[in-house]
Amino acid sequence: MIVCVNDGQKELIVKRSRFIAISRHIETRDDVKPFIDGLKTEHTLARHICYGYIADEKGDDFGYDDNGEPTGTAGKPIYSALAAAEARKTCIAVVRYFGGIKLGAGGLTRAYRQSAADLISEVGVSRAQKHTVCEISCSNEAYKRVNGVLRGLNGTVEQIRYEKDVTCTALVTAEKMPELTKALEALKVDYKIIGERYVAV
Repeated sequence: MIVCVNDGQKELIVKRSRFIAISRHIETRDDVKPFIDGLKTEHTLARHICYGYIADEKGDDFGYDDNGEPTGTAGKPIYSALAAAEARKTCIAVVRYFGGIKLGAGGLTRAYRQSAADLISEVGVSRAQKHTVCEISCSNEAYKRVNGVLRGLNGTVEQIRYEKDVTCTALVTAEKMPELTKALEALKVDYKIIGERYVAV
């Protein structure tokens, strides 16, 4: 079980500079670049888009970027706000529109950290549990039994395709996966594990 910052956005004004903090759930550090690239496309007139993230369960896989602000004044304070909240699998970016008044290194550090901390306070956090994602293929008749097994394990079906056979993508908590595996093998249906994901509970 981990804690993730909920997705959201909050704006802070400091001496006419706008600091727009935006949070996103990430599964790995590879999710960070598409998130930031999307913000760059959306905020083409922003002076800086700085960020911090924690991408793993333990807090060991983290990073930050000052994006042209003085070293240590932007990305690290954002990361520090995430660390203080003990958040995981989360990236916070802060988009800055310069207001014409320089804030100095201390002012920048305070503004970026406050922007991230205020966002966390505003949108809150959710507990998330590791789930195994598997793809299941079976006949229509067998799917009725598979669906019953999934319900009994508090699993969820994300996608389902009805063709000659039924193919679905299902999620169950990691600790319940052995039980699901045993049931699927007893029903003689095809399945494969395609990954893991944290899901809010």
